[in-house]
Amino acid sequence: MTEAKTTPKAEPKAIKTVVKATTKAVVAKKVNKDEMIQKHQQMVQFVQNLLENMENDIKRMKLALNQLAKFDPENPESIEYKDAEQTIAEQELKNYAEENAEVVEWKFDGYFMIGADQKKYPVPLNYSSKTKLVAGDLLKLKILEDGKFIYKLIQPVERKHIRAVLSKTDDNKFVAITDDGKNYFLNQAAVTFFKGKSWDELYILINEKEEMSFAAIEAIIKK
Repeated sequence: MTEAKTTPKAEPKAIKTVVKATTKAVVAKKVNKDEMIQKHQQMVQFVQNLLENMENDIKRMKLALNQLAKFDPENPESIEYKDAEQTIAEQELKNYAEENAEVVEWKFDGYFMIGADQKKYPVPLNYSSKTKLVAGDLLKLKILEDGKFIYKLIQPVERKHIRAVLSKTDDNKFVAITDDGKNYFLNQAAVTFFKGKSWDELYILINEKEEMSFAAIEAIIKK
């Protein structure tokens, strides 16, 4: 006798629908959880940045009050008015530790960040170019446990806008020459980004209150 072949019964349509719906719900739940975690991390970072800015503002206000308290009406010249950012750089900025990182705060000199520990920390040219850093800007550097450097501009100095032309030195470096003949060193990465060539017109940014030899590029107008 020939054995009868049994055909497996088709899975009921209702069961398939339930399985699909359950799978979709699990995936959606995971996506929602990931989104919530990401939003939470973003909010934590936002609050941390906000708190840092508030702390810096409080420092400036305290320093300004301390200076004003020294004023003598009988001797108006008895008080020395200092720029608030300069005072903070001289007295308040320092090295300290955060979770999983060492933090250094100090001034940018055009190429390096000179720390409170007098060490020179190299600032990446791409970051300097993108942020249009000017000598005198105050930076915060986080040095992570894996050795990664993370820079952040925490207090920009007042800037002056100047028209200049692009020129090359004997050692093949681009510099800016102003109408009155002054030379300013430039971020070479910024010149490359703007595809600058000799004698192109450019607009630069410099520290308004201090004569320094470094300038940031705001724009290059092709010759």
